[in-house]
Amino acid sequence: SEYFYLFLIFASTILFFDILAIFFLFFLFLVSYVNFGIDSVGIKNLNDDKHGINKRRSSRLGGTLILIFLIFNISNYGELNLIIDNPEKLKFYIIIVLFISFLGFADDILNGINYLIKLYFLFFSIIILIITNEEFLITYSGINIIDLLLDNYIISFFVTFMIISGFINASNISDGANGILSGIALFFNLALYLQTNEIFFLILLKFLIIFFLYNIFISNVFLGDSGSYFLGFYISTISLYFYNQNIFSAGFFGCILSYPCLEITFSIFRRLKVKHNPLKPDNRHLHNLIFIFVKKNFLRIKNPNSLTGLLINLLFVFPGFLFYFFTNDPKNIFYWYIF
Repeated sequence: SEYFYLFLIFASTILFFDILAIFFLFFLFLVSYVNFGIDSVGIKNLNDDKHGINKRRSSRLGGTLILIFLIFNISNYGELNLIIDNPEKLKFYIIIVLFISFLGFADDILNGINYLIKLYFLFFSIIILIITNEEFLITYSGINIIDLLLDNYIISFFVTFMIISGFINASNISDGANGILSGIALFFNLALYLQTNEIFFLILLKFLIIFFLYNIFISNVFLGDSGSYFLGFYISTISLYFYNQNIFSAGFFGCILSYPCLEITFSIFRRLKVKHNPLKPDNRHLHNLIFIFVKKNFLRIKNPNSLTGLLINLLFVFPGFLFYFFTNDPKNIFYWYIF
């Protein structure tokens, strides 16, 4: 059945009329045989010190491949309109993207880096980003009292820092089942492309679609920490940029990105309530609970991991995207009701 699914995914890559899409699929298949530190057992109990629900050894190079092929594709594209026009600021942004992704990659191949070390490097990178790219600073909210506070540079800096660092960690936490984070990034990027018609978003979308299908049906390549860090950083910074440009509303981003945001919030309060370290992983996330429910009650489902990811996207992402698709209005107040 896996070869049948592989054939279907290969057929979908042909629709892109792009040789890089086929090569990307080939490399996904190739790294399926390269295992990086994922244990071969699933959840034993809700107190296990891990947040993934995979049941076999799988490669964690999916996110690294997405980033490599994205860079290769845009570097050979010629003229490309990127959101940061200033070459110096763009250079800093790219360096920070690569550094944060490498931090996740190191965590993948070493099978775990001390969480405090990761946080220090992550925080340092985000501080450098905000200092060198003030386009990402949150300066207004539409609420007078909050806007008075945001007029203060230090408060604005702190709020922006918390949003970016929080969402990177939220992305890492929520990427615990097949297709969750890649599905969120897919719909996010599709909405950006439909709204702006920028070719960069279409290029990234191409690789996200192929990876999402491969991750759902074949299920032996994950994003890894390199992928979750890269996508978390990319999504949070791009969201801040378009929010500051008044192209998308906070309600739209809150709606589309609700699962990572809500999951990390509940996780922190849950761990504090039982006096556990809020920065250390556990297995009481919603996707863990859905996985256990599906596995116990739908015995004929061959891959409850993938079904879990699809259900999360269906519940948390698809309603907001569907509303945007039919209204083509990224600033409608109804997004807050969906949220």
